[in-house]
Amino acid sequence: MRLPALSALCLSLCLPLAATLHAADKTFTILHTNDWQSRLLGFGPNNEFTPATVNDDSTVGGVARLATLLDERRAAMGDEPVLLLDGGDFTMGTLFHTVTRDLGGELRLMAELGYDAAVLGNHEFDFRPQGLATMISAAAKAQGDRLPQLLSSNMRFDPASPDDDRLKAHYDAGLIKPYKVLERGGIRFGLFGLLGEGAVQVSPMTKPLSFAKPVEVARAMVQQLREVEKVDVVILLSHMGVKQEANGSWRGEEVELVEQVPGIDIVVGGHSHTALPRPILVNGKTPVMQAGSEIQHLGELRMRLTDNGPQVQAYTLHPINDKLAGKAAVTADVEQFKQVVTEQMLAPKGYQFEQALAQTPRTLTRAYDDQLLGNLVTDAIRHATQSDIAFTGNGTIRDDVMQGAHGVQSVSDLFRIAPLGIGETDDAPGYPLMKAYVSAQEIKSVLEVLLVAYQMRDDSYYPRLSGLKFTYNPYRVPFDRVEEVWLGNPQQGYQALDLSAANTQLYSIGATTYVGSFTWLIPDISKGLLSVVPKDAQGQPLADVKAALIDADAKRAGVQEYKEWQALLDHVRGLPDSNGDGLADIADDDAANELRMIRHASFNPTSLLRNAGALQWSVTLGVPLLVVLLLLWWWRRKRRV
Repeated sequence: MRLPALSALCLSLCLPLAATLHAADKTFTILHTNDWQSRLLGFGPNNEFTPATVNDDSTVGGVARLATLLDERRAAMGDEPVLLLDGGDFTMGTLFHTVTRDLGGELRLMAELGYDAAVLGNHEFDFRPQGLATMISAAAKAQGDRLPQLLSSNMRFDPASPDDDRLKAHYDAGLIKPYKVLERGGIRFGLFGLLGEGAVQVSPMTKPLSFAKPVEVARAMVQQLREVEKVDVVILLSHMGVKQEANGSWRGEEVELVEQVPGIDIVVGGHSHTALPRPILVNGKTPVMQAGSEIQHLGELRMRLTDNGPQVQAYTLHPINDKLAGKAAVTADVEQFKQVVTEQMLAPKGYQFEQALAQTPRTLTRAYDDQLLGNLVTDAIRHATQSDIAFTGNGTIRDDVMQGAHGVQSVSDLFRIAPLGIGETDDAPGYPLMKAYVSAQEIKSVLEVLLVAYQMRDDSYYPRLSGLKFTYNPYRVPFDRVEEVWLGNPQQGYQALDLSAANTQLYSIGATTYVGSFTWLIPDISKGLLSVVPKDAQGQPLADVKAALIDADAKRAGVQEYKEWQALLDHVRGLPDSNGDGLADIADDDAANELRMIRHASFNPTSLLRNAGALQWSVTLGVPLLVVLLLLWWWRRKRRV
């Protein structure tokens, strides 16, 4: 009887230990993407994208290839718990987003690919809250309860405004939630989503919505998930971003939030389009991940759940390229979306989705020191608005022109350069163009503000110009650095602009309403140091940007907005066909690559005072006077001693 009793005792002691070891041995996988930005086709000239075959093109990306890779990775995991998550901005950036309110295409594809959840990024609001609500309705009608759970923990509705009521209805119905609990393989996962402060700042169309401070909301979400929902793993879906410092360390909102809010186990990030080859381990344990952008990669994080919480076991950033054959069913869906785009968006303007339009001799980039693409875009705006000058910011140019194997650019490729925005008087996709009149001194003020914005922020604020070029001296005081301005173009030459108050002539400026609207704010931006009053051709002040809209068809009632994307297509289509192949040719000569903002760093008095205003004169005269006064004070004090 002793042996059975001893065995029973051993068994009673070992069973809890075995259970503990089993619990500690649980593993799971997080698959993740971010910033799809409606990039359903490959990353390259669309006419070279061949998802049905492998090893025959150099394009990367494509949602059909992603579908194949997801099937492969899920099969490799077997019965292990797997979550597929997205870090936001799944829409806005290609022609597909122009019909997303009608089709909900991106969300429908995410449902087909089996996404569990996605956070709402800033671009999900580009068609305003009502537009987002319409997109969700269209996707829900097509996919039902298969849609991924949309998360937004810090979004706040305005009870006094009807403009977010339809989105609030989706929130009340559970299509959008502050958090979600999923149970897989005996593990309880708690998910919540945040839109970062930086992302909110570049989201002018979110009104009347507001967004609470992420750190405060994160603390409340962690407490709710840990203490009330009793989850094992807390996952933040974050549209905030990370950035690498000069010393190689990683900072940004996603890193800083984890440092301030204990209890977050995993961060699936987005917004900064960062392809992290390995997670950033905050506090040595919490992985912060991003998978680049535009479906070029799939991130795969393998974790082990231990008594001390989840621990990283392995991470892989899978490339999505021509080694993967696209899933046929997904390709068929995309082809249907193309047809709708052509019928609804392009055909009325005389274009088709796959129409070859131009040929480029090289890849044109958005790098601040690569002038050709910025010049091309602003030349298109100037010609469309028939203005003396035009300007934009580098950040509004959303894609490079990729040469690929043959350099042929289709309508869908060129649209990606200027895809953003929505109308001022209509709900049609694209920023409309505006035209206003200002004096020569006001042109200088506009350039001064553009300079300060670029020098205080980053390359996305780098000014792109047409119809003028100018020099500036960085040694002069802010808001008074412009030395000389010339009006004209490289084909017909330039003439110096008289910047004195005696020049009362008005000059026309063209821009998108998104960029041009800042001219009304220049007195506030410069703290009253500069003044610009946008006017009509007769010199009467314009109340706001709507009063400056270009009317594309004066024969029709109301204002027919002329969108930036159409202006670009029209301009490129009108370029010369230099080789007679039926396609316009984008030039790559000295004129096309002209530098229009010229840095002239000099302490020469002539440079310091050329066309200077009161600011620079005050500093130039005030500093020597101050030196003289200090020397005089020192000399008198020395004499007393």
